[in-house]
Amino acid sequence: MVKYGSMSKGADTKDLILRTALDFASRCGLEALSIGELAKKVGMSKSGLFGHFNSKEKLQMMVLDYAANDFVQAVLLPAYKEPRGIPRIEATVANWYRWIEKQHSGGCPFVAAAFEYDDRPGQVQDHLRLHLSTMINSFATSANIAVEEGHFRKGIDSKEFAYRFYSYLLGLHLYSKLLKDNKAFDYHKHSFEDLLANYKA
Repeated sequence: MVKYGSMSKGADTKDLILRTALDFASRCGLEALSIGELAKKVGMSKSGLFGHFNSKEKLQMMVLDYAANDFVQAVLLPAYKEPRGIPRIEATVANWYRWIEKQHSGGCPFVAAAFEYDDRPGQVQDHLRLHLSTMINSFATSANIAVEEGHFRKGIDSKEFAYRFYSYLLGLHLYSKLLKDNKAFDYHKHSFEDLLANYKA
């Protein structure tokens, strides 16, 4: 994961650029992101902003890096402060709700990018796959820890748990953002409760 937050002026400028780019991409998509449009939003010249990234593709990949770091800071690290096992899994979901509702008006940027790049080979897709694989593997690890803590029964397929865990989040994104279903979060909450019940020891 890329780390940001240096107190230098250059790092502060890049942080502003990437935060603005991430907000735009979560609403309009990574492919719609352009250096010229972003330069207008942050009040920079196109050439000045280009100097930070050199290409649109590199900008897109750095936005994904920024989103990954944002996800770790807002969702995973606070969850890791909770007791191991189910409480940590529940905290991950609660933090995710807050993350997409308060910080990203367009929803989870990774879910949006997954729909956008699922059939678009290239470096951006490869970069996205790396981040998504890391994220999904963390869900499988959480399931294995729940087994170790005696919360989940032994012999479960942790990769299947991760698949179902993330699939429900994909459904939440579709129902809440595209279909505008005001019961989307209720549906997800009930599905998540059923998921945990299915794996409990």
